[in-house]
Amino acid sequence: MAHTFNVRRINSPQQINPIVIWRIIRWAVIAVLVVYGVMTSLYTIETNSAGVVKRFGKYNRITEPGIHLKLPFGIEKAIGVPVKSVQKEEFGFRTVKAGVDSQYLGIDEIQSGRYSREALVNLIRESGESRSSSGNLQSFAKELLQREYIMLTGDLNIVDVEWIVQYKIKNPRQYLFNVRNARQTIRDCSQAVMRQLVGNGSVDEAITIGRTEYEKSGEKMLQQLLDNYETGIHIVTVKMQSSNPPQRVRPAFNEVNKALQQKEQRINEAMKQYNEVVPKTRGQAQRVIEAAKGYAAERVNEAQGDVNKFEKILTEYQKAPTITRQRLYLETMGKVLPQIPEKWIIEQGGADGGILMKLDLDNVTPSK
Repeated sequence: MAHTFNVRRINSPQQINPIVIWRIIRWAVIAVLVVYGVMTSLYTIETNSAGVVKRFGKYNRITEPGIHLKLPFGIEKAIGVPVKSVQKEEFGFRTVKAGVDSQYLGIDEIQSGRYSREALVNLIRESGESRSSSGNLQSFAKELLQREYIMLTGDLNIVDVEWIVQYKIKNPRQYLFNVRNARQTIRDCSQAVMRQLVGNGSVDEAITIGRTEYEKSGEKMLQQLLDNYETGIHIVTVKMQSSNPPQRVRPAFNEVNKALQQKEQRINEAMKQYNEVVPKTRGQAQRVIEAAKGYAAERVNEAQGDVNKFEKILTEYQKAPTITRQRLYLETMGKVLPQIPEKWIIEQGGADGGILMKLDLDNVTPSK
């Protein structure tokens, strides 16, 4: 019987042990799970982002840029949020190509045909709307832009406003979990704020004098509105790119603005001449007044000095009238005689009185 058993064993094919197969499959599964676990437990966050880790779909923690570990097999998922990047939303136009030679898509480009079909498709796709029928793509894109920039002012005028909003993500958790569509929320809030500002003012404020104030107020109001919704968004700036009247009335409005600018120019020129002439005239008048005051003070002082001098002479005269009269006579003649060109000596009294001689004092040679 042993001989028969050996023959059958030699002639029958070799059988595979199920235990060995099971061990191979088990180790293969373990290896695959290990590899998959390692691959799903490592994640990288870029330098301008922050990582938001969710565990079973619920917020767990925030990680910094770099390589990190998380629970594998989909237990935890990491989402990179660009918290350091400044993002931008445009209203009334779109930037097709940014750079030195930037290209924009607006109403003027659509009407003049300076656009590409891809730009129109991207505009419609970003708006989140779809055409109900196979209508004109150009007309639909134009309608989307008009919804954004056509506004009604407080004085019942229509104005076209194009602006941009730059923002950053300050709270990744609120940005991901508190709003369903953060980008659309920013656009809706921005349009609500800008329409409120324009609707409360006049057309002149929206186009000329109020643009800076609208930018400051828009930034503040938009930030407050987004904070109320807890969106985790920080508004960097609100910038009005252009604000003009509608296309049909724009030439007439430009003429009015030109006239107003000429008016302001004439006023400025008049004010310049006023500032040059009036202070100069006032200075001259003040100089004349000061000169008159000085002359009056001088005359008063001279008169006062003459009075004091006369009083002193009177006192001396009362002491010796004859001597004083003689001295006054001599002092007076000393001032008068040098001014007389010809001098004659006349003898007074007696029969022999008359002209004695002429004194030629002008030609007298001084003695050495």
